[in-house]
Amino acid sequence: MSDQRCQYSGAPIHVARPQPGRAYFSCTACAVASRIPVNADGNFTINRMLITVLAFGLAIFNQALFWLLAVLLVGRDKPVVAERFVVGSLALGGVLWLILVIAQWRATGGGRLADWAVVVLTGLVGAAGVVAHSPGCMLAAVGLLTIWGVRGVVFKT
Repeated sequence: MSDQRCQYSGAPIHVARPQPGRAYFSCTACAVASRIPVNADGNFTINRMLITVLAFGLAIFNQALFWLLAVLLVGRDKPVVAERFVVGSLALGGVLWLILVIAQWRATGGGRLADWAVVVLTGLVGAAGVVAHSPGCMLAAVGLLTIWGVRGVVFKT
């Protein structure tokens, strides 16, 4: 086990088998933020990674919006259309959760126990959402995994 520092935030991280010349990150957001350049004025320049992050945020918003629309449609006695929005919210949440897991695995090298504990915990919350047909549980799973993924940027040293 070797102690390294996150290339972006400077947070200490433990790496089982460090590879020379490889950049290590404490979380997904640090890996993403390191790929978004900032110009001399402190403004983000538009690149593929920035567009990807913005699209991901829009997808989370849509997941929550589908859930809200389902609730509103049930209140207006339109259960068939509401059910479609529930399924859409659950499906979008599942896709977003999977994208976060893959991004985390790629950003952190896939071997930290705490990261995988959070993946299992949020996966169980998401699975409970699917079983209980609850978009709220799926949104919570995606939200918690997103919060875990941005911890290095939020607490940058």
